[in-house]
Amino acid sequence: MPPVSAGCLVTREGPDGLEVLLVHARRASFRKPLFGIPKGLVEEGEDIEATARRETREETGLEVRLRGSLGSIKQKSGKIVHAFWATVAPESEAAIDKQGRCSHPDEENDVCRFYTLDKAEELMIPAQRELLRRLPTKARW
Repeated sequence: MPPVSAGCLVTREGPDGLEVLLVHARRASFRKPLFGIPKGLVEEGEDIEATARRETREETGLEVRLRGSLGSIKQKSGKIVHAFWATVAPESEAAIDKQGRCSHPDEENDVCRFYTLDKAEELMIPAQRELLRRLPTKARW
């Protein structure tokens, strides 16, 4: 059975329109599009929504509000990723600087910041790009 993980495609309204939060694993190359959503493995007895919130908080330092399911995708590695559309909780907005960077990311990632939809699509792991297309119209303000 392939590994199962869950995470959040976190959106916010930025100065140039809708932005999404991406992370870049510290050990990954910058030569390929290897940015993705904050996510992680589902722990025993944990539901996927709880995993998505926990992993997003652990990797970014941000509390989020889940807005809806974006379904699941299968990455090239075979890992199944359950994704949720989320927004930044009001109590975490101050933890994002003027450039859209998280002020308290974990040690696993060397980049944690918001990008415009066009830039995000360019940077994201190919399988995760599908999540951008699944964002509800209402997410696009």
